[in-house]
Amino acid sequence: MQSNDISYQLCLCEESTGQSNIILDIEESRGSGYEQPTTPEELPVYGNPYNETTLEVIFPGKAPLFALDGKKLRLLKQLDRDTENLSHVVFQLACTVKATNKKRIIPIIVRVSDVNDNAPKFINTPYETTVPELTPVGSTIFQNVVAVDADAGVNGLVEYSIAPGDGNGIGSNNAVGRDRITTADGYGYFSINLPHQGQVTVNRTLDFERTQRYLVTILASVISQQFHYLLKDSAKAIKSCNS
Repeated sequence: MQSNDISYQLCLCEESTGQSNIILDIEESRGSGYEQPTTPEELPVYGNPYNETTLEVIFPGKAPLFALDGKKLRLLKQLDRDTENLSHVVFQLACTVKATNKKRIIPIIVRVSDVNDNAPKFINTPYETTVPELTPVGSTIFQNVVAVDADAGVNGLVEYSIAPGDGNGIGSNNAVGRDRITTADGYGYFSINLPHQGQVTVNRTLDFERTQRYLVTILASVISQQFHYLLKDSAKAIKSCNS
C-alpha cells in the first residue's frame, strides 16, 4: 500500500515544499525579549539533522542574526523592524548529507512583521495661533498638527482628536482691566472633524469679552491597539482676539 506521505519521494537536504528557497515569517521583538518563533517553526528541509544531515546557517559578510536548534531558527538578539528599517532578513542554509558529504545551499528569506510597539509623538510643538472673535463656526483655524509613529502600515496610522484638558492653566490671571486674561478649556469650542488630518476647526461661537484664550488638548492615537500618546506639556494655545 502506497503511503500518502510525500517524504518518501524526497532526497536528503531537499526543500520539502518543492521550492528553490525557504520563506519564513517572524514578528519583530516585543520589548527586550527575542524568543519569538518563526512561522513555520521548523525549516522545511528533508532529513533528520541529528543523524542524517548537518545544517548550518550562513550570513555572508555580516554577523549572524539566527542560530539553529535542530530545524528551528533561534534569534540571537532583539529584532527591531522600525529602528533598523528591517522588513526581511536574507541568508543561506547549508545542508550536508552525512553519508555522502554532499552539500546543498538553500536561500532563506525571513519576513519581519511589524508589532505596534511605538506611540505616536507630536512634532514642532508647542502650537499656537490667533483667531478673530467673529470667525464662523466650521472654519479651519489651524492645520499643522503633526504626530509621527515609527510603526509600519496600519500600526503607524495616526488619528487626531480633541480631549478634555487636565485643568492646568485654566482661569484668570491677577491682572485688571485690559490686562486681565481669562483662559478656558477649548474642549467643545474646537474640533477635529477629519481624524487622519491635523486640522482644527471652530465648533462654537467665540466671545472675546468672556474668554481671551483657550487651551486645547489634542490626542494622537493609533486605533489598531488603542496605543495613545497624550500631548500634555505643550497643549495648543488658541487665542481669541477682539475684531
